[in-house]
Amino acid sequence: MFLKRLLGICLIGMLLYLVSPLPAYAYLDPGTGSYVFQLLIAGLAGSLFLLKVYWKRIMAFFTRNEIDDHEDEGSEEGDV
Repeated sequence: MFLKRLLGICLIGMLLYLVSPLPAYAYLDPGTGSYVFQLLIAGLAGSLFLLKVYWKRIMAFFTRNEIDDHEDEGSEEGDV
């Protein structure tokens, strides 16, 4: 009985310690927000450019049968 109570008190104490906020001693200057904003914009621009570069491959993945038929016809004519 005593050990269960002691264990319960220890668990509650550990839980309270883990959820209590501690001071961070950190400083975020005003330029940090604009830097994060620049990173988000650059990531979006890079993603859109990547989508543009690989657009034909993406569409070919979803319409494989139509493109395969056209490619097969073209390769037979070129192999003569």
